[in-house]
Amino acid sequence: MTRIGFIGVGTMGLPMAKNLLKKGFAVTAFDANPEAVTAAAAAGMAAAASAAECVATADIVITMLPSSPNVESVYTGDGGVLAAARRGTLCVDMSTIDPAVSRRVAAAGKERGVRFIDAPVSGGVPRATDGTLAIMVGGEAADVQEALPALQAMGANVIHVGPVGSGEVAKLCNNLIAGVVGVAVSEAFRIAEGFGVDPKIVTEVISKSSGNTWVMEHMHPVPGLVAKAASSHEYRPGFMTDLMCKDLGLAVDAARALRVPVFVAPAAQQVYRLASSHGLGRKDCTSVYAFLKPSAAEAPV
Repeated sequence: MTRIGFIGVGTMGLPMAKNLLKKGFAVTAFDANPEAVTAAAAAGMAAAASAAECVATADIVITMLPSSPNVESVYTGDGGVLAAARRGTLCVDMSTIDPAVSRRVAAAGKERGVRFIDAPVSGGVPRATDGTLAIMVGGEAADVQEALPALQAMGANVIHVGPVGSGEVAKLCNNLIAGVVGVAVSEAFRIAEGFGVDPKIVTEVISKSSGNTWVMEHMHPVPGLVAKAASSHEYRPGFMTDLMCKDLGLAVDAARALRVPVFVAPAAQQVYRLASSHGLGRKDCTSVYAFLKPSAAEAPV
């Protein structure tokens, strides 16, 4: 039985780890939040008291963490993964982070005889729960092949993009599009609402037209139109507004480093940042629709 050390069993990580259990993997879990570890233990995982304990006997280490600094700290910090893992251990980081960080961690791991691939995911909590995530992988072909059974336990579409960091690049490109589209769909439906047009009918029209998008089909920002959408459940994430803001920031930073001009991504990022500052940061990113409400009728414009 393959032993998995899973670090980061929060909103996304816990359902992903549960799917590993269902497929017969032995999972030991750790999270900086003790409540998350308790939930993992209740689901049947072994609970670890530290990252080092979590990975000490693991064949494969999986991390699902919020940000680039979190990943770098967990892997390279004191008592981190690289210091505690056995030589030859395969590490799979499924966080969405700066591709340069993935490459730095991979290089540090190589010095210690620990292998590393990046495998960020798309699909949010619903697909993490169903085990149907899209997973974009960067790393050596042999390492990707070894990780494949575990990845397929969590995702329906596992795509090897290229060398380490490439999975992150594909994920940032995907989230740039998804984030911009999320704002565009929200703006469009606020306009329809302003004219008193039934959003259900507008949805039907767009679904058969050039504006149809995955976001509208599965993550419709207007409550009550898609049963499984976060909007129909008080914008419970899903994929948090703050995380979308972070990912768009990573995409904008990458574009700046490459001297590629980008216009709509920075604008969309600022919309999400404003939504966050108005208390929607930990709500689903489609709550940007709630933020984009009309101003008062007495406003000058």
